[in-house]
Amino acid sequence: MPKSVFAVLLLPAVALADLPGDERFLRYDGTAYDLDNGSVAYVESHYVKLDGDAAADRFVLYRCTNGKAFARKRVTTRNASPWLPSFELQDQRIQYREGLKEIDNNLAVFYAADGEDDKAPLDAPSDLVADAGFDRFVVDNWSKLTAGETVRFNFLVPSRLDYLSFKVRQVETTEVDGRKANVFRLGLTGLLGLIVSGIDVAYDAESRLLLRFSGLSNVRNEDGDNYVVRIEFPPADRTIDHSSAAFDAASEEPLVGSCSA
Repeated sequence: MPKSVFAVLLLPAVALADLPGDERFLRYDGTAYDLDNGSVAYVESHYVKLDGDAAADRFVLYRCTNGKAFARKRVTTRNASPWLPSFELQDQRIQYREGLKEIDNNLAVFYAADGEDDKAPLDAPSDLVADAGFDRFVVDNWSKLTAGETVRFNFLVPSRLDYLSFKVRQVETTEVDGRKANVFRLGLTGLLGLIVSGIDVAYDAESRLLLRFSGLSNVRNEDGDNYVVRIEFPPADRTIDHSSAAFDAASEEPLVGSCSA
């Protein structure tokens, strides 16, 4: 059972006031702390092109503690299903790639690791969620979740070239960085759910922005094992820009082959 079953990277459902100008770009970081020892495992740098208040296109750079980027992910919202964006993650350290792409209106899931390069056509059910699309899925089901319902759905697992059945429910309300937050738990259904631990995500109760992620990351260490982390997304650090310079630079920033170099 590959650990990347829980390879989810959640981006915020942007809820920001309208600003003048034709283009807007959201910029923010998330710091990932190892759940065992509390050390910084890596830093995520997010660059999001906005369409109104929605995230249309984004790059995520995964950085070593020295600031150098070792992996990059691009996520592009598909109008056919905002829960199922096209995406590609590339990790230069371990020569790993995974993602979902659309070719001539057909979907294909792919991954490359350990000398293998596999892809398969994807027949997507209506409740299929992938990668950052989970964030939109939570917002679209906010009323059900906060009312105590358990919502079931399918989640794409590129390393399996398939999807698995998941569920999400609210487990508590709390405070994160002084803000009221709703905490939801994502887990596998059936017997697999008894074996594999879940992921907890905390969203701001008012803005519905992601504040914290805790569990198995979509990022692997240099041995190829997924990190188990707590990622903090301080809302005060989010900035809006009308220039595409940082977004464009994120698409071209060189990736290093090792964080120890």
